[in-house]
Amino acid sequence: MRGAVDTYTVLNLIGRGGMGAVYRVQRGSDASVWALKEMRAQGELSPEEQADSRRLFLQEAALLRSLAFPNLPVVADLFEHEGRPTMVMEYVPGKTLEDRMHEANAPLLEQQVLGYGIQLCRVLHYLHSCDPPIIYRDLKPSNIMLTPSGVLKLIDFGVARTHKKGKAKDTIAMGSAGYAPPEQYGKGQTDARSDVYALGATLLHLLTNLPPVPLQPPTPGAIRKLNPSVDAQTEAVIIRAMDLLREKRFASCAEMEQALHRCLDAPYVDPSGQAAAPPVQAKPPVQAKPPVQPKPPVQAKPPTPPKPAKPPARPSTPPNEVACGHCGRVNKGKARFCAGCGLPLAEPPKPRLYITSPHRSWELQIDRLPVRIGRRDPRQNHYPELDLAEHDRGIASRHHATIQRDGDYYTLTDLGSTNGTMLNNALITPRVPQRLSQGDRIKIGEVEIEFRWA
Repeated sequence: MRGAVDTYTVLNLIGRGGMGAVYRVQRGSDASVWALKEMRAQGELSPEEQADSRRLFLQEAALLRSLAFPNLPVVADLFEHEGRPTMVMEYVPGKTLEDRMHEANAPLLEQQVLGYGIQLCRVLHYLHSCDPPIIYRDLKPSNIMLTPSGVLKLIDFGVARTHKKGKAKDTIAMGSAGYAPPEQYGKGQTDARSDVYALGATLLHLLTNLPPVPLQPPTPGAIRKLNPSVDAQTEAVIIRAMDLLREKRFASCAEMEQALHRCLDAPYVDPSGQAAAPPVQAKPPVQAKPPVQPKPPVQAKPPTPPKPAKPPARPSTPPNEVACGHCGRVNKGKARFCAGCGLPLAEPPKPRLYITSPHRSWELQIDRLPVRIGRRDPRQNHYPELDLAEHDRGIASRHHATIQRDGDYYTLTDLGSTNGTMLNNALITPRVPQRLSQGDRIKIGEVEIEFRWA
């Protein structure tokens, strides 16, 4: 099809919504790939509804053409095709944060979510700093694309609006239930603090894998109950952002960004490269050192005669025997009770699991059984002893495997998981216990677990 500045060849349909369709297209002048969005309403619309749809479509195109920020797509063309408004915009590869959660079927990592929050604070602050300010009004995981390089892109400006100073409320109440603050339900005019509320609700969704309840902000402890790995400081930021009284929220997204920075474990690095590093203070010039006077030669010492080798120490207890810690009597290695005093011999050390994932390494002592391995599910009050929700990229099942004791041995059993369990590089048969030995290696997705006696 021919646009206002170039020609475009449709490659495939990307998606279709209630008011339009998006295609992946190739531009004729340089063969580059772009996204083409056209207004294509589904079903019969009244003339008033068609006019509203056209107005919102053109409003979105006009807004995007006037903006330039790393987290916003670029608009390259705007024209009419067969009577329908059509715009060509930057093709954003990747998946929405909503799709990312569906794939993981679990909350996202807290530090990762904090980084996403900082990116969103920056792009929203940019919009709010325009003249007049632009209020996004529909921030939610399905409207945020995550590119392969880690950069977030806002992809839907259909309900964004400019802030009108002195106006009591918005002409039309729009937004998505759960993410919209009270003023967006026709109770007042939306401003920058309305997007702060939506950002808090979005972070809540990412950290709990549960959509926010309309006009019910979280209370202290509520987020951590659903996801115990969330820090109390992070929870406090979300609670403040979602206060029903906007006067109690963060006054701006810039202020909220600073609060998110204080929750990070390490300095933030923006994947888009827009944040410049602080200037490095130049070091003072190094004073030249005075020349070192040569030291007088050291007289060589006469060689020390070698010491006679000591005979190897004789073990106090033969390796196949065990001494009683109570009376000192030496018993056979397999004895469980002392032949002298009759008391139980020392308990063998408890085994440990040494876990390594792409994110971190830690250890878990087996002090109670069974050890359930899988992903937590707060809705079913399921919290396994070895929770892989934030470490295996969604490979582990909720009830994936267990480690149990069978007499004098420990066993590993796969519980019929979707992706299976590896033991020493071999896939084990589901629901058949496998005996564990010192140094055995278990693998579930990208997580490796070593079984060892302490």
